[in-house]
Amino acid sequence: MNEDQQKALVADFLGRYGLKTTAIVEGSAKTPDFDVSVNGTRKFYCELKSLDDTWLDEQLAKAPPGAIAGGARNDPVFNRVSKSIERACKQFEAINPDCEHPNVLAILNFDDISDEFDLLAVLTGNFYADDGSTHPIYKKFSEGRVKQKKDTIDLYIWIQVTKNNPLFSFFYNTDSQHFEALCDSFNCTPSEIKRVYS
Repeated sequence: MNEDQQKALVADFLGRYGLKTTAIVEGSAKTPDFDVSVNGTRKFYCELKSLDDTWLDEQLAKAPPGAIAGGARNDPVFNRVSKSIERACKQFEAINPDCEHPNVLAILNFDDISDEFDLLAVLTGNFYADDGSTHPIYKKFSEGRVKQKKDTIDLYIWIQVTKNNPLFSFFYNTDSQHFEALCDSFNCTPSEIKRVYS
């Protein structure tokens, strides 16, 4: 899926809620991908990030013919998520420095062994076990380079790209000043949103 197809996927998804996406033309600074509105009234800014893992492809491209490429490495997904948040925050700041409008980050994930719990790990520092217990084993990510920035994003949309239909998950920043406005944009009530504690 190329970049245009990814943007079309997000625009189509937002369109299901009556939200119109307008591409933002970048100036001297990188800005978010979309200005999202309803009937000409801005609702939020939206940035799209893709979590493609190109590490092995890059290793193969560098390797001489017949050479072995790849090898062991730490799970890179948490760094990829952190990097996406960090970069998106800079783009939102370029156009929305006072957070006058909500910031929405849509993350497309193409990795079958990664899911929305990896985003939660970076946001909260917790591992969420099947029995409902939480374990603070990812604090180095939640308290790392995104510690001060992650809360400037008002809504995260995790898009798990599958062979059939993409799966969409919402993660609201319930402490955001824009929380109720975003609930309204996506046709839900604040009481329906389960709060995730860090």
